Order: sequence, then structure tokens, then C-alpha cells
Amino acid sequence: MWWDERRPGGAIRSLVFMAHPGPSVLVTAILVAIAGLAEHRVPDATRILQLIGAMLPVQFCIGVINDVVDLPEDTAAKPYKPLVRGVIRRSTATLAGVVLGAIGLAIAATINVETLGFDALALGAGLAYDLGLRRTPLSWAPWWAGMAVLPIEGYASVGAIPSRLLLLVPLTALIAIGLHFANALPDIEGDRRSGRRSLPVIVGERISRCLGPIALATAGVVAAVFAGPLGQSGWVFWGGLAILALGIVAVTVTRSRRPFPALAVATAFFAIAWLASLPRT
Repeated sequence: MWWDERRPGGAIRSLVFMAHPGPSVLVTAILVAIAGLAEHRVPDATRILQLIGAMLPVQFCIGVINDVVDLPEDTAAKPYKPLVRGVIRRSTATLAGVVLGAIGLAIAATINVETLGFDALALGAGLAYDLGLRRTPLSWAPWWAGMAVLPIEGYASVGAIPSRLLLLVPLTALIAIGLHFANALPDIEGDRRSGRRSLPVIVGERISRCLGPIALATAGVVAAVFAGPLGQSGWVFWGGLAILALGIVAVTVTRSRRPFPALAVATAFFAIAWLASLPRT
């Protein structure tokens, strides 16, 4: 495994693995793209670095703390995890998570107070999930909060939050529920044995497999219904909707055991297309 402690820098690679770099980079890239859409131009290099510095460490913090909290369960179910293997001590990982979160907030503060506030909300949502809500029927709520905050933070970074972004509240609820089911699918049985009562555990694997795509498809339908009133049209909007539909069809037809990566990427394209197709004001 690439995080093998016997290789030089094994502890660093293990920490990166714990930070869940794939989703973290995807979320950060979406934030940068949204900031560009809000300003109607590509952000300058300094602003791009600020946005990356604000969001990426926050996402890394959430990922690391997730593994720290999960150590007791992972010891039995996931022996390959770095903390379980003893590559990194739990106290070291906790400190790294705290430092990463602090770095993200500090850099967000260099943009403006609004960006700092929304960055803190994103961090709070992620930590609320890590530290308890993921084990309850409200496991979907932090996902909703984090996804609703992300586009608003992008617009806040340029000092403009249009009122039409309010439609993102129901849209992100549907997207959050869909991606939450998709992300939890491979771990439902293990979570049940661990005594967790998250929403996917309660409804079970079969229903979770169906509800994820259904929630995302519903988000697409809602977006299409409101496209006219919002003045959205053209190939960008419909192209984004088509990519979302293709992602949903692909994971449904293949009955993928791990549908989250494909659905997360398809949803990211859809979200950017939805925002890009909003008329300029």
C-alpha cells in the first residue's frame, strides 16, 4: 500500500490518506470555480491560493478527525487504516487535524469576514458529522449544511451573494441526501454492527442504493422546473443536467458497490453548470 510506514515519508503519506484527498480536492476546486463564476472571470493567482488555503485544510481537518473518531470501529473492521496500523499516533493525528482547521480559518480571514464565517460553518458542519451526528438519524444534516454553505462562501469571497441562491437550499438538501446515501452504501453493514443509527443504516442497503440516485434525480428535476423562472437556458445548463443524468444511470445500471465517486463528480459538474447558467446581474 502506498502509505506503507516502511517507506520513506510513510507517516506523511498516511496523514494524506486520512485526509481523504479526493473529495477534499474536489470540494476545493468547486469553491474556486464558484468564486470565478461569481466574479465573471478567472480569479487572480493570489485569490486562487487564498481560496485553496481556506478550504483545503478545512476539508483535510474533517477527514483526519473522522479517522480519529472512528479508530475503535476501524480497529475491528478496517485494519488497513493508518491509525489502526500504528503508523501515526492518535494524539498526533488529532493535533494535525486541529492545526489544519486553524490554518484554513486563518487564511479565510485574509479574504474577508464573510468568507471566514462561511468557512467556519463548513468546518463546523463537518466536525458535527464526525463527532456525533453521523451515528444518528440526522446524519444527512451536516452534509446539507456543508453543501449549502459552499456556493455561498464562493460568492461571499467576491462580496456578492445574490438572492436567487436561496433556491440552493432545497437543491442542496436533495443533493446532500443523495450523496450521503451513496457514500455510506459500502459501510452500512459495518456501521450497523458498530451500533450506529445513521439514516442509511436505518433504511438499509437496498433502499439506500435506490434513494441516492432518486434524490439526485429529483434535484435535477427541480432545477429543470425552475430554469425558466430563473432565466437559465443554453447548452451549459442542459449539459450539466445531462452529465448528472449519465452519472445516475451509470451507477444504477452497473449497481456499483461504491457509487459515490462517480456521483460526486457528476454532481459537481451539474452544480457548476447550474451556477454558470444564471443570468448576470
